[in-house]
Amino acid sequence: MSVFEGGSAVPSPILRAGESVTGDPIRFIGKEIWVKHAGDGSPGSITILEDTSPPHHGPPRHKHAFEEFFYILVGEFHFELGGERLLAKAGDFVHVPSNIPHAFQNATGENAKLLMVARPGGIQNYFAELAAAAVADPGNIAAMNALGARYGITIVGPPLGAVKP
Repeated sequence: MSVFEGGSAVPSPILRAGESVTGDPIRFIGKEIWVKHAGDGSPGSITILEDTSPPHHGPPRHKHAFEEFFYILVGEFHFELGGERLLAKAGDFVHVPSNIPHAFQNATGENAKLLMVARPGGIQNYFAELAAAAVADPGNIAAMNALGARYGITIVGPPLGAVKP
């Protein structure tokens, strides 16, 4: 918290590196996510997440009614969008329209980072539930679908696995 003119406490306008509005990062399926802005699921709301993915790691193929935007911060990611594969490098921007099956995977041998925006927001709640349920395997499609049903998220296949650029 910071104090602005008038002495009233308001949230700091800056969320520093390594900080999340949820306190600690959300840890699930072997990755860490810092929630930079938590949307409430209402039309027009957004959620902004900083995702750190271990080497050659990513979520299973999935689809959902909200759209996502990815900006690659560090490293490279393989993306699959509607069956088409592409490689996104640091500085690249990827848009995933709603209801398009997709997946992504860190394409490097080191941790890679991306910034993800979901519209409408609220996906951080799904990730928090996965973490609370200790879902650590991105191949555990049954567990992910069981929780995802409440958020309109459907797992449609396994993670990308080993792919070559």
